[in-house]
Amino acid sequence: MFSYVLDDAFVEFVLERGSVPFIVRGSLECEANFSFNPIIGVRISGPTYRLKVVGENPEQEDPINIFVNELYEEAVFSGEIEIPKSTKQGIVRALWALERWADFLCLAMGNPKIRVEVQRPVTAVITSRRKMDPAALGRWGKLTAFHSQLKEGERRRIANALWWYRKACAAAYYSVFDSYTAYWNCLEILCNTSGSRLNKGPGVDEAIQDFLRGKTRIKAGHILECYNRFVNYSIPRQMKDALKPVLGEEQSEQFIHQCFEIQPKEDRLYQIRNDINHGNIRENTSQDLERVYLRGMLLSNVVMSLLHSKLGHPISIGMDINTLAENLANPPSAE
Repeated sequence: MFSYVLDDAFVEFVLERGSVPFIVRGSLECEANFSFNPIIGVRISGPTYRLKVVGENPEQEDPINIFVNELYEEAVFSGEIEIPKSTKQGIVRALWALERWADFLCLAMGNPKIRVEVQRPVTAVITSRRKMDPAALGRWGKLTAFHSQLKEGERRRIANALWWYRKACAAAYYSVFDSYTAYWNCLEILCNTSGSRLNKGPGVDEAIQDFLRGKTRIKAGHILECYNRFVNYSIPRQMKDALKPVLGEEQSEQFIHQCFEIQPKEDRLYQIRNDINHGNIRENTSQDLERVYLRGMLLSNVVMSLLHSKLGHPISIGMDINTLAENLANPPSAE
């Protein structure tokens, strides 16, 4: 996107205008005008209008009929984002902000694929048509505003997680496995997990001394036990500690159970992630494909809940995590 600033004609046009115009095209209906000022300097216009035209070229000896049919699959709304300074750097900052703005559109609308192309159509693809009513627009603005108030490190973490969230949404259209992996990466970023994190300090040292006290000969098994019990701050424990303030004790326990403890082992969310990364399961096997798809729906629901909560807009999945997992595995009968 930043290659636009290399186009002198584009730069001159934007500097004179004071804003970068853009178009959003896709299965979205914008039914109201909305301004994000002073949050991010973005304005969009609505409502959406559709066009149907039939014409012909009478100058041809054999007239050529021209048909422009109604856009059944796509709707269009236009917008513009102000540049903070009348410089190339100001244009770069506006383009960067536009990408972040599209991230929050993706989150607010629930899994649309948003790709920003300045001065050209922006493809927006979602699984079903969603109407951008004033409530959705307001939610979009609140998510963006809350993010701008976070500390720099947390803003960066949320932005990285949203990048993977959008990648997961887009990948769902062509690869269930890629989408699952992206959702898991988003989860790890939100929980700030690290495979090499350790517990240190006097309390840990004292616990190790108590464990080893009275043992006349320290064996390798004792060292391993000390490491696993007192020193290693495992990914499950890191995730539980990160999830507890957001989901609560019970929900975080249930999610850790679904990730690392549930039987059979191949249904564990973490195990699925490892099996995908190591090539142990493949999308050309219908049983594996269905399992990853269903378990991925559980993962995506938790990730969306975490993102909304961290951005000051808590949402609920309407049931506990174990119940959701059971309903996804055994959908209720239509009867």
